[in-house]
Amino acid sequence: MTMHEAGLTEEAEISNVQTWQRLAPTAIIYFILKFIVTFMKQGVQNVAVFGGIFVAAGDNRSTVIFYVVAGAVALLIAASILSYLNFRFRINKNAFLIQKGVIQKKRLTLSFDRIQNIAIKEPIYFKPFGLVIMALESAGSAQEEVSLAGVPKSLALDLRKTVLDAPIPAAANPASEEESQESAMPFIHQNNGELARYGLSNNNIWVFAGLAAGAISQIDDSNYLHLFDWISIPGQYISTDNPFMLAALSLAGILAVVSLLLLVSVIGAIVIYHDYQLSHTQGRFLRIKGLFERSETSLSESKIQMLQVSQTWPAKLLNRSHLTLKQISFSGAEQPEMGKKSSKFIIPSLTDDQVSGLVAKLYPDLPWNSVIFQPINKLYLRKLLLVDYGLPAAAIAILLSQLINTWWLWLALAPILILPLMLLHYQKQGFWSDGRFGVVRTGVVGHKYMIFPFHKVQSVEIKRTPGQRRQNLSSVVIKLAGHTVKIPYITAHEAAAWRDHILFKIESDTTPWI
Repeated sequence: MTMHEAGLTEEAEISNVQTWQRLAPTAIIYFILKFIVTFMKQGVQNVAVFGGIFVAAGDNRSTVIFYVVAGAVALLIAASILSYLNFRFRINKNAFLIQKGVIQKKRLTLSFDRIQNIAIKEPIYFKPFGLVIMALESAGSAQEEVSLAGVPKSLALDLRKTVLDAPIPAAANPASEEESQESAMPFIHQNNGELARYGLSNNNIWVFAGLAAGAISQIDDSNYLHLFDWISIPGQYISTDNPFMLAALSLAGILAVVSLLLLVSVIGAIVIYHDYQLSHTQGRFLRIKGLFERSETSLSESKIQMLQVSQTWPAKLLNRSHLTLKQISFSGAEQPEMGKKSSKFIIPSLTDDQVSGLVAKLYPDLPWNSVIFQPINKLYLRKLLLVDYGLPAAAIAILLSQLINTWWLWLALAPILILPLMLLHYQKQGFWSDGRFGVVRTGVVGHKYMIFPFHKVQSVEIKRTPGQRRQNLSSVVIKLAGHTVKIPYITAHEAAAWRDHILFKIESDTTPWI
């Protein structure tokens, strides 16, 4: 097929989409799974309903459960078929038009210029049919605005090209053809070893721990203790006469739980980010990832509000950092990418050289390797010790000592015990600017850098407590589209200088922020 014929075929496909289209019938599978996931997310309420039915059924419990399950399956299939039949889409010159809903009808209009993410996902159940899910995420939404499930892959790629080729502001300065051909190849390609490092060093282990604790708290010990009958530990080893053995067993149990959570986090990272590839071309990032569901996500540079470089303490031990391209999120909700859909664009497990290269690619005028941070005022450490921890700990200690016994007064010493962590937190606080970009650093053992151009800022606010006024200090609160950066305890003169310069930059800079 010649290039001219290929172009005509592509135009024909796009032309067909200008009339109302249905998804492929296989999309019913997608709607079934979507309803199941929604049901599981409301787990506590739904389990309570079935638990009530189970208790009320009495001797006819098996028959009642059978009919309830059969009815639920029939309702699920019927709702999925109706969702498929009522879902239609088409495009006009510059927008997607969507009609959906069974009981409550909805009609959505999603213009191309509001789309900040386009993800093409290829789940296992669609792969044999050559179908994909095309997810469109709009500016200001923490979740996907629209998912076109069960569209041909070729059509999804053509639609993505149509959206990405829509006119962009002149200030966006697209790359030359030569640069485009060079950068089309992935410049970051993470293997399973790097993804394992990400699983070991991200914060998802604490998410899993919270979920596990919530599940365990729902267990009725009297009914489920028999599940652990296979564990046989001689009573003399855990008697009060042998406290060291009890401590050792407790420590072993904690280590076993932590190891299991780490294993789950590593497996989750490998499954979600398998064969991670990141490329950059014509002012856009393209990310490809996923084991069971391959996902291609395209993100325009103009939609990025801030770059966050994070290094937790495990990541510090592994000498790796994780980057997040922060997009517009007016909801303000920031949720982990694993487990929930969110507007985060994560680039996992990077070396220092890779971090420098990515910062240079996104902000070529930023002298990242020569940034020297200014410290905040030492009175911030006093505020941490006395106000944030000291007074609350003392109040709780006095209350518990009155309600229980005087031994709880020792709790008032807790802030002193964690003083080294407060000192580390104070030392990690820092800020820097060259008049065009701002960088704010926070952290305790690890660190977090928040990098943003001033023309992306939406508002600046100076806050002063009575104590700060007496010391001629202020805190600066910088608000971007859905994200907030705070610089605490700097001189009033520095705070005013940051505010005035940012406001001047907002007024005078014509570079589009979206």
